[in-house]
Amino acid sequence: MKYTRRLITEVVRKTLQEVEAVKLDLARTPKDLSDVDAELAKVVATGGIKDNDPKDDVIATTHKPEGVAPVGKLKPSQSSMKLEKALQFVLNMLWDENTDLQAGGDLGVFISNDNFIMDGHHRWVATAMIDPTMSMGGYRVDFPGEQLVSILNTMTKGLYGEMEGKEATGGFEQFKPEKMKAQLTQFLNAGVWKMKPEDVTAVLQKFTEAQATGEDLVDLAVAKMVKNLGTVTFATPAWASSREEMPVIDEPNVPKAANSLNKGEIDWATPVTSPVGVAAAANRKDEIIPESMRRKWQKLIK
Repeated sequence: MKYTRRLITEVVRKTLQEVEAVKLDLARTPKDLSDVDAELAKVVATGGIKDNDPKDDVIATTHKPEGVAPVGKLKPSQSSMKLEKALQFVLNMLWDENTDLQAGGDLGVFISNDNFIMDGHHRWVATAMIDPTMSMGGYRVDFPGEQLVSILNTMTKGLYGEMEGKEATGGFEQFKPEKMKAQLTQFLNAGVWKMKPEDVTAVLQKFTEAQATGEDLVDLAVAKMVKNLGTVTFATPAWASSREEMPVIDEPNVPKAANSLNKGEIDWATPVTSPVGVAAAANRKDEIIPESMRRKWQKLIK
């Protein structure tokens, strides 16, 4: 009994120490991009290795190109989407002559530990329309989506000098059968990108496994796409901001950003390096618990 009590006490002590090290200061790392101070972001984005605690800011990030989760299990972090672009992606993914854009595979973007994708939403939804069971890869970050947005927005301005987010282009309400039929009919009649009308017909016949043409072919294709989308979560989280307020870390910079997270270069946890950050941290902190920590708590509760 004494041994069990000592064991539980030691586990609690260590767990509390670890939780103490994961406090997110939202005054230093705001959620919305427009609220991020560019000059402070430069300090925060490189201050993690200067705060006398080399490990407190480390955010474990692993590149998993072979797959993080089935596309149907991944969730959007924002609702900005353009139906025309998504359907273009579908047709190009299915076209044998195109080798640059494939369904599934490595998104090359950050994916939080609660399965929110930070970018690549058109590729995600296009793959879902084709086959929601396909696996999609990316950079798995051991951090919740809501707080990860704050970290990435600080990096957006502090490391990469992007002062504005991308323009919003519509929402998931576009993905209705009638609108999808209208857009596919346009592609079928006029072609799209490098595809001629006959190429679009061939791609849709292969996708539907039918030799139908014209309106009948479009109806079959849309019915299959809508059915596949039925397994996907379109609902955005309550914390999601508009597209203009979301991070802008282009694909070539993602590996560098992942390296910064792994090294703990982003000074998001206390202690902090900047006097401004110290004052802000005294007034505003949110505690977050990574997935690895959550598992420890669950084990302790049992």
